Amino acid sequence: MSPLVSQPFLLVELLGFLHLLSLRGPPGLTSIAIHGDALRENKYKKPSSASNIKNENNRKQCLMSMPEKTQKQFRMIQKDGSLNIGVNSKRVNYSDLYHDLLKLSWPKFATWFGLMFFFINALFGLVYFFLPNSEFEGFQHTEGFLRYLDGFFFSVQTLGTIGYGRVAPVGILANIVVTLECYTGLFVIAVMTGLIFARFAKPHSKVIFSKNAVIKKFDGIPCLMFRVANERQNNITDARVRVFLVIQDLKTGYREFMDLKLERDYSPIFALSWTIAHDIDESSPLFGLSMEDLKKRLAEIMVTFSGTDTTLSQVMHAKGSYIADEILVDHDFVDVIKRHPDTSVSLMLEHFHEVLKL
Repeated sequence: MSPLVSQPFLLVELLGFLHLLSLRGPPGLTSIAIHGDALRENKYKKPSSASNIKNENNRKQCLMSMPEKTQKQFRMIQKDGSLNIGVNSKRVNYSDLYHDLLKLSWPKFATWFGLMFFFINALFGLVYFFLPNSEFEGFQHTEGFLRYLDGFFFSVQTLGTIGYGRVAPVGILANIVVTLECYTGLFVIAVMTGLIFARFAKPHSKVIFSKNAVIKKFDGIPCLMFRVANERQNNITDARVRVFLVIQDLKTGYREFMDLKLERDYSPIFALSWTIAHDIDESSPLFGLSMEDLKKRLAEIMVTFSGTDTTLSQVMHAKGSYIADEILVDHDFVDVIKRHPDTSVSLMLEHFHEVLKL
């Protein structure tokens, strides 16, 4: 990753790894899973070897030194749809600079462009400062810092092809440097124009996910539900949704990815809200797991959404996730569809995240 956009991912991943170790479950853990009215009890034996006891003590000692906020559950996808995962590499991969610049936020991108613009002019201004005064006409100062400022502002005018006419190169050396700066300016302006256009042309999703997922029974079968909607007033066609359960194996500590089968994963026209439903029956990976089980096993329900933006004729994507604390049992969503006397309907997004306790 480029150092321009590097983040302190190493510390975050280290704390996240220690956090995963902390929730693998202590020896002698008893977990109870509910299958309707039946109870299932699984017991894990205490470690007998001295090495396991030593490792457990080291783990607890590490946890005592961790900040309080790192005790929260790790999630792969943040609520805003961004990934909570970083890639650490000692090598600087400049081939990905274009991709890194596209990922930057607008304030960071503007700051990066401003610093680059200042650095180029400062560099050429320094070159002009060391050239003899006889190479130029129109400089008001002949030495010192003010002489450098004359060269710096002359570089700004040259790079921006302004040309006020007050200062002009007359010597061979000055004209050679001006030629190099003109070439550099054409290259930089072309690259930055392309980057800005690519950033504006890149499709951005305005698909939102409900803040909470709910569990409600239909015909005696619990059903996991959440809903999505499009904040932008445009059409999305061929919308598809996939849902995965990411859960930790208490014995091995590895995280498993499992598909959750949906009642409907395709919508030809995504215009109103869409409630995504998964039946928690015997074929569901969630069957038999209580909310406490989901918390202990660091469960996360990951959602990916894709569809075609008819305005841009491009495929757009969105993603979200829910952890155990964001799943409400025996709740339902408030209706957000309003029907008008003229047979038209409207979507009331102000009530989109509201739920009702059953």
